[in-house]
Amino acid sequence: MRFPTVDGRSLEGTSLILPRDLPAELTLALIAFQQSHQSCVDRWIAQAEAAGIPGSPRDMNDADERCVVEIPVLSTRWRLGRSFIDGGMAANIKVPRVLARTITVYTDVRAFQMPLGIQDSAEVNACVVRRTGEVLVRVSGEPTPSNWAVIAEAMGVA
Repeated sequence: MRFPTVDGRSLEGTSLILPRDLPAELTLALIAFQQSHQSCVDRWIAQAEAAGIPGSPRDMNDADERCVVEIPVLSTRWRLGRSFIDGGMAANIKVPRVLARTITVYTDVRAFQMPLGIQDSAEVNACVVRRTGEVLVRVSGEPTPSNWAVIAEAMGVA
């Protein structure tokens, strides 16, 4: 499985090409398609941080090879409103470490989902991704013990 190449921008304003510009060799990418997914994303981040994985690129040191990012994926039809949408998110969040880890992607949602085997936009998808685009594992839904075990093993924290 391969992570699709897409343009993204952190809520800090940094333009990125994913997966090449992911912050770590092993990145836990939390992909969300709906605003209502935020609480699930937050639970994934809490689980990762509890396991010692930096929860933001701002939390990393030179020796870190793992990190977490959240990737809200929005339809291209919203691209013209990107400044307003991203600006609104950033104004509400205000926390630099959260702004750094949140990378918005405006794209053809279905085309983004297909190479990842994502069937619909109903759940958060957690993927362990290398900068080369190789997706080691993908699970969907909540960070249940079984879902977390799959991610933790791929991240090398099992």
